[in-house]
Amino acid sequence: AHRDHRRVRKEIDNLERKIVQLDELRRQLNSDLLLATDPEEALRLHNQVTATAQQLSDAEERWLVLQGDTGG
Repeated sequence: AHRDHRRVRKEIDNLERKIVQLDELRRQLNSDLLLATDPEEALRLHNQVTATAQQLSDAEERWLVLQGDTGG
Protein backbone atom coordinates (compact mmCIF):
# COMPACT_ATOMS: atom_id res chain seq x y z
CA ALA A 1 0.00 0.00 0.00
CA HIS A 2 2.86 2.37 0.82
CA ARG A 3 4.45 1.73 -2.57
CA ASP A 4 1.12 2.43 -4.30
CA HIS A 5 0.80 5.70 -2.40
CA ARG A 6 4.32 6.74 -3.48
CA ARG A 7 3.53 5.83 -7.10
CA VAL A 8 0.32 7.88 -7.02
CA ARG A 9 2.12 10.80 -5.34
CA LYS A 10 4.78 10.70 -8.07
CA GLU A 11 2.11 10.70 -10.80
CA ILE A 12 0.39 13.65 -9.12
CA ASP A 13 3.69 15.56 -9.03
CA ASN A 14 4.29 14.78 -12.71
CA LEU A 15 0.76 15.87 -13.59
CA GLU A 16 1.17 19.14 -11.69
CA ARG A 17 4.30 19.93 -13.72
CA LYS A 18 2.55 18.94 -16.95
CA ILE A 19 -0.49 21.12 -16.10
CA VAL A 20 1.76 24.15 -15.54
CA GLN A 21 3.60 23.52 -18.83
CA LEU A 22 0.39 23.01 -20.81
CA ASP A 23 -1.18 26.11 -19.27
CA GLU A 24 1.85 28.20 -20.22
CA LEU A 25 1.83 26.75 -23.74
CA ARG A 26 -1.89 27.47 -24.13
CA ARG A 27 -1.38 31.07 -23.00
CA GLN A 28 1.50 31.53 -25.47
CA LEU A 29 -0.48 30.00 -28.32
CA ASN A 30 -3.49 32.20 -27.51
CA SER A 31 -1.23 35.24 -27.50
CA ASP A 32 0.29 34.21 -30.85
CA LEU A 33 -3.19 33.58 -32.23
CA LEU A 34 -4.29 37.11 -31.35
CA LEU A 35 -1.34 38.50 -33.31
CA ALA A 36 -1.66 36.16 -36.31
CA THR A 37 -2.55 37.90 -39.56
CA ASP A 38 -2.16 34.95 -41.92
CA PRO A 39 -5.36 32.86 -42.05
CA GLU A 40 -3.49 29.56 -42.39
CA GLU A 41 -1.24 30.43 -39.44
CA ALA A 42 -4.28 31.47 -37.42
CA LEU A 43 -6.00 28.16 -38.17
CA ARG A 44 -2.87 26.20 -37.27
CA LEU A 45 -2.57 28.09 -33.98
CA HIS A 46 -6.29 27.66 -33.27
CA ASN A 47 -5.93 23.90 -33.75
CA GLN A 48 -2.91 23.85 -31.44
CA VAL A 49 -4.80 25.84 -28.79
CA THR A 50 -7.71 23.39 -29.03
CA ALA A 51 -5.43 20.33 -28.75
CA THR A 52 -3.47 21.86 -25.86
CA ALA A 53 -6.67 22.78 -24.02
CA GLN A 54 -7.87 19.18 -24.38
CA GLN A 55 -4.57 17.82 -23.05
CA LEU A 56 -4.79 20.27 -20.15
CA SER A 57 -8.36 19.22 -19.38
CA ASP A 58 -7.39 15.53 -19.47
CA ALA A 59 -4.43 16.14 -17.15
CA GLU A 60 -6.57 18.13 -14.72
CA GLU A 61 -9.24 15.42 -14.65
CA ARG A 62 -6.61 12.74 -13.98
CA TRP A 63 -5.11 14.92 -11.25
CA LEU A 64 -8.52 15.28 -9.57
CA VAL A 65 -9.07 11.50 -9.70
CA LEU A 66 -5.66 10.85 -8.12
CA GLN A 67 -6.21 13.52 -5.46
CA GLY A 68 -9.46 11.77 -4.56
CA ASP A 69 -7.66 8.42 -4.35
CA THR A 70 -5.08 9.79 -1.92
CA GLY A 71 -7.61 11.70 0.15
CA GLY A 72 -5.64 14.87 -0.57
